[in-house]
Amino acid sequence: MDPMTNTELDSLLDQMRARLEAQGINLWGVARIEDFDGWQSRAGRLSACSSTCRSAIVIGTGGRDHWRHLVEEQGQPGTGGANPLDRYSEHSLSREVDLLAEHGYRAKALFPFAKRPVNFLRLAEIAGIGKLSPVVPFLLHPKYGPWISLRGALLLEEELEPTEELEDFTPCHFCHAPCLDACPVDTYGPHGQLDLRACGEHRQAGGCSGGCDVRRACPVGSAERYSSDEERFRHRDSLPILRRHFGLGFWKLLPARMRRF
Repeated sequence: MDPMTNTELDSLLDQMRARLEAQGINLWGVARIEDFDGWQSRAGRLSACSSTCRSAIVIGTGGRDHWRHLVEEQGQPGTGGANPLDRYSEHSLSREVDLLAEHGYRAKALFPFAKRPVNFLRLAEIAGIGKLSPVVPFLLHPKYGPWISLRGALLLEEELEPTEELEDFTPCHFCHAPCLDACPVDTYGPHGQLDLRACGEHRQAGGCSGGCDVRRACPVGSAERYSSDEERFRHRDSLPILRRHFGLGFWKLLPARMRRF
């Protein structure tokens, strides 16, 4: 039977999507693995993760619903320890893998916060979830703008009908790029320059502790902006990565070779 006409699998995926949306995991797109792998180096190909899989379901969150659901279920996230959003994603998608296995369908879950170098931004583009801005490296969604988060992908052996890319969504083409002027340390330049060290040093000194002015300046999806609590949490959670990469704080005591992820 052609997998794309497999009514049982279609029903299971519809049920999965409904369960995830009830948790605020409300972004969903499908890509052919061969379409993605054609853009990637050998190490970054999805076929290197699973040689038998043919489709990838890319899953993410947009807006405030997921954070609201997490706080209602688990309380306000604290500081330190593993990221509760990442743990929640792992738990949710791993459970879906198990449910598919109960019906004889093999799936593998991948996560953007894992160490394997999978280009989730490009994968999400191919799956029709968003468009990578040509101005700053943010993935933009037609409704949620930059206020989205990619939470994972499920690789399946079946060939699913892919979601169309957002070819007609070009929000940056006629925009005067307020994002470029919003950063207090000019992290992003007008010709694609990127100075993440400047961002890291500024934030290490206490700057932008409540969130990213560049993201806030984007006019797309501004009504869907994260709550102040979520924005502060997400921004704080990303700072240790910059500290380690650029040798900031106590990481400056270690040579670069010992700071590699």
